[in-house]
Amino acid sequence: ATSYERTPVAIGEDQPVMVGEISPLHASKMSAEHYVRTYVDMYKIKAASFRFTGIYGERQFGGEDHGWVANFAIRSVFGWPLRIFGTGKQARDILYAADGAESYLRWFENPTPGVFNIGGGPDHKISLLECIHMIGDILGKKQEIQFDVERPGDMRYFICDITNAKKFGFNPKFKPKEGVEKLIRWIEADKSVFEVKK
Repeated sequence: ATSYERTPVAIGEDQPVMVGEISPLHASKMSAEHYVRTYVDMYKIKAASFRFTGIYGERQFGGEDHGWVANFAIRSVFGWPLRIFGTGKQARDILYAADGAESYLRWFENPTPGVFNIGGGPDHKISLLECIHMIGDILGKKQEIQFDVERPGDMRYFICDITNAKKFGFNPKFKPKEGVEKLIRWIEADKSVFEVKK
């Protein structure tokens, strides 16, 4: 998640930002990028800022604020109700954690200063409702969904453009269904870890 303007197109790193107008979290992310750029300029270190989006995978416990894919998967495995803020049509690009880790390795092979979107991009776009239905299909069950009011600061559409990251070799390998299936199998393998989460 980053501090981009609300827009219905794939978002590049040069997209205008609205610092402080989306949420304090987004403003803090922008300040971190400024610190990195200052160190690069002043001390000539090789560093970059990665704007990760929608990371999910095994060993993520997830919640309603962050880790929503894992949150939906965990609650679905246990048959607990799922809560959606807004319509559920909010679209995101999601990225399997192993692909996120791979982005660091690719960057270290060709360290270029700058800001890079690291996400699934348009090919990994999914709405909250689509994700819930995909999880239900994998599990062979229908989940109970509870709708709540839209939260301040939530973006209705966030799909990042990963063109610049592809230039240093980043290319997500795991499609959403494949990654979510791995997440679900991990949850099912040790349910005792999650019993107090409800």
